Formats: sequence, structure tokens, C-alpha cells
Amino acid sequence: MARFQTNYLFFLKKHKKQIFHFAEKYKQYIFATLLHLKYCFIMTVEELLHKYDLKNTGCRKFILGEMLKSDTAQSENELKESYPDLFDRVTFYRTLKTLEERGIIHKIVLNDNSVKYALSGDHHADDHLHSHFHCEKCDEVLCLGSKTQFEAELPQGFIMKDVFVVIEGMCAGCVAHS
Repeated sequence: MARFQTNYLFFLKKHKKQIFHFAEKYKQYIFATLLHLKYCFIMTVEELLHKYDLKNTGCRKFILGEMLKSDTAQSENELKESYPDLFDRVTFYRTLKTLEERGIIHKIVLNDNSVKYALSGDHHADDHLHSHFHCEKCDEVLCLGSKTQFEAELPQGFIMKDVFVVIEGMCAGCVAHS
């Protein structure tokens, strides 16, 4: 793994200008990919579970392993797609709930009330406002790393806990293929 990191850093230094030009144009996709790379190359599933003081169960390992393979959010069905009958429904949903409660993953409720899950990153620790982009054509959901601005005047005595923003539209890949 150290060799990969060395080669990766060399590549970044060599192609710095091209990377920054590309990064500015596609920053939301790069953020999701970097979050994915952080978990893939810095932490294994076992290390992730250990960091959050969770037991290393088969279902937890399976769900996190599937999420680490993808850089987009996934629904329960997408997570179970490769092995649909591996875990019973109750175990699977309890595991999702535990991972969400511990902050390893977060839930994204789309406008059609379908739910997808994504790995949480450092940006979730302090942010009460976190936005996502949902492509209406390919159904991919990406965490947006850039700041989302939102102002709401709450009635006196009300306290804001969280704000969930889902931006609907078409991703760059789908626009290019249209």
C-alpha cells in the first residue's frame, strides 16, 4: 500500500495544473471519489469498525465492504444485489441503523421517498447542513463537498437540528450521453 501512495503522490505533483483545472470543473464528483479513496486506501472495513468501537460482524463487514466498492450512495436493494439472501431482513436493517447511529454512514431520503446510504466523512462531523446531488436519469446520488447555503427563520423557541438538501438534475455523464 505504501508503494501505491508514493506513486499517487508523484502523479499528483507531476500533473498539478491539469488536476486543478479538472478539479474546479468537476469538484462535486471529485469530492465523492476522494471520500471513497480515503476509506478504501486508509481504512479497511475492520479498521473502520474498530475506530467506531463496533463488533466485527458478518453483516457489518458486508454492508461496509459494498459501500467501499462504490463512490455513490446505495439503496438497500443495491447493497443486497450481489447476495440478496445472505442476511435476514431484520439483521440487515438493524445493521444499517447501527452504522447510521454511529455516524459511519448517513441516510439520504430522495424526493420520491426512496432511501440511499452513503459513507459519512469528516465533512459530516460538524455540518448540520449537508447536500447531495441526485441524477434523475442514472439514479446516482453524490455527496456534495462544497458548502450549501440555506437560511430559514424559525419561530421563536424552535431549534434546528438538521437540514437535508437534495438537488435533483442530471449528472455530467448523463448530460454528455444525451
